[in-house]
Amino acid sequence: MYGVTVGTDSWAWAAVATSQPPVEWQLCKAFVSSGIIEIAACHSAHTSAAKTQGGHVYMWGQCRSQSVILPHLTHFSCTDDVFACFATPAVTWRLLSVEPDDHLTVAESLKREFDNPDTADLKFLVDGKYIYAHKVLLKIRCEHFRSSLEDNEDDIVEMSEFSYPVYRAFLEYLYTDNISLPPEEAVGLLDLATFYRENRLKKLCQQTIKQGICEENAIALLSAAVKYDAQDLEEFCFRFCINHLTVVTQTSGFAEMDHDLLKNFISKASRVGAFKN
Repeated sequence: MYGVTVGTDSWAWAAVATSQPPVEWQLCKAFVSSGIIEIAACHSAHTSAAKTQGGHVYMWGQCRSQSVILPHLTHFSCTDDVFACFATPAVTWRLLSVEPDDHLTVAESLKREFDNPDTADLKFLVDGKYIYAHKVLLKIRCEHFRSSLEDNEDDIVEMSEFSYPVYRAFLEYLYTDNISLPPEEAVGLLDLATFYRENRLKKLCQQTIKQGICEENAIALLSAAVKYDAQDLEEFCFRFCINHLTVVTQTSGFAEMDHDLLKNFISKASRVGAFKN
């Protein structure tokens, strides 16, 4: 595998090894004079590629058992894609670095700082345990904290309305935009998301809860969806109950179902033909 990155204001004379060296030598020379900035070839695949200053990628040589003598314009954006697509096995002409990349993105940096007592200026006391956070980030990410922390100089906030796993998952979401909570505990987070009017978090909770639905908890999840006005989850739970109606109606959850919810469930199930023989 051979490759060369060509300077935009100079000739590059590269010995490109393929099945037709003289032809490719002339092509390389012509390409450089017309603005080629990169050219590479794979001997085993008999394929070559070049990239122009304008970002166009050309290829020639063997292409799917056909011989392409003249450079052919491709839809690729880099020469690597040519060899990834047409070389067997797929190869790359660039040297691969095995050195670790210590650079962290903004998202990775924020994720690392969550619950970090060394940098935090605020801590939440929940169920006797502390969760460390940063006021400025909470105010940026959450309207509730923007108002509640505005004139609050306290560095400890006691929280009794929600459990430790739920509140920690909420704060972690503000740092990562993801939730790490099992489906069975996500209902508590759905309650919190509704209370704080966090619509995106509410959607993520619904997605997580769906993954844990079964015949035994379907009615309980349907009830929670109605309670927290989670319409997408409500429709999902209802469809699940209809598809598993025989088993669901024999569960303790169905027997203990709220009267109004039961009435609405039967009415809606009748409209979709669930009780037809």
